[in-house]
Amino acid sequence: MAFILSFLLSLFGVWFFGRIAKKFEIVDKPDGVLKPHGREVPYLGGLGIFTGLLPFLWKDSPVLLASSLALAIGLLDDLFSLSPFFRLIVEFGISLLLIWRFVGFYNVWYSAFWMLLVVILINAVNMMDGMDGLCSSLVAISSFFFFLLVQGSFFQELSLALLGASLGYLVFNFPPAKIFMGDAGSYLIAVVLSILFISQNRHPSFNSLVSFLFLLWIFLLDFFASVLRRYKSKKPIFFGDKDHMYDKLSRQFGVRKSLFIMSLIHSLFCGFSLGAMNNTLTSVISLCISGFFSYILVKGLNLTGYD
Repeated sequence: MAFILSFLLSLFGVWFFGRIAKKFEIVDKPDGVLKPHGREVPYLGGLGIFTGLLPFLWKDSPVLLASSLALAIGLLDDLFSLSPFFRLIVEFGISLLLIWRFVGFYNVWYSAFWMLLVVILINAVNMMDGMDGLCSSLVAISSFFFFLLVQGSFFQELSLALLGASLGYLVFNFPPAKIFMGDAGSYLIAVVLSILFISQNRHPSFNSLVSFLFLLWIFLLDFFASVLRRYKSKKPIFFGDKDHMYDKLSRQFGVRKSLFIMSLIHSLFCGFSLGAMNNTLTSVISLCISGFFSYILVKGLNLTGYD
């Protein structure tokens, strides 16, 4: 029921807010560089995703507050282009709220780890929202594996709700996209992914951390490769480019084939999570295999350099 309800609500919400965006001309205009699409595409898809998640976020006040803050700061950035520094402050505020809700501040180093990881994940998911259908497809895959692994009925429902909301949005975002989620949507789903991750790791556990980390591996891999690429080229870290993993693949294979390849790669990484949960040896072996495969991707696609 969680999946069906969130899917239907998201489907309606994305359609509804898409019409609102068109009416008020809240659109993403092509610029031929970072936005190469050939026509104006409405934003506000993130509000449609939020519509699908709201009945489940409502059950936990701090979770609802963190998600709403993420949606709001992303929406304001879509509308007014906020400064990166201000967005970063809000992102750290959201991470502190989640730490207070799920981990506490008894272990300073563990709390610092989560604070940094949540902020990184918010920006990593945002970076992945650069090709039609990609971000929602990857999030849907992660959500499915979260459902298989999480403990607690609320978090199982939330993972199913995220799966349904992502697929409801994907109906309109599948290439060629009819609507974009914008920063509002990418920030929102990144925070929900963070909630699912941090809620299952309230106490340090190597196997659990590694297992759930695989569900976000592709986001983090592309993020760190992008940071290193921009650092090596002496470009601002917050300045976008068109040399992400999906950009390089799409130039070779086209958008739809690249979407399939990225989804397949992500599914493979997520698959490692199933064997890593309760076995330290399997966790270490999975980390080594994933690390080697990641190295091949980075070198083969020149992810730390510009084409």
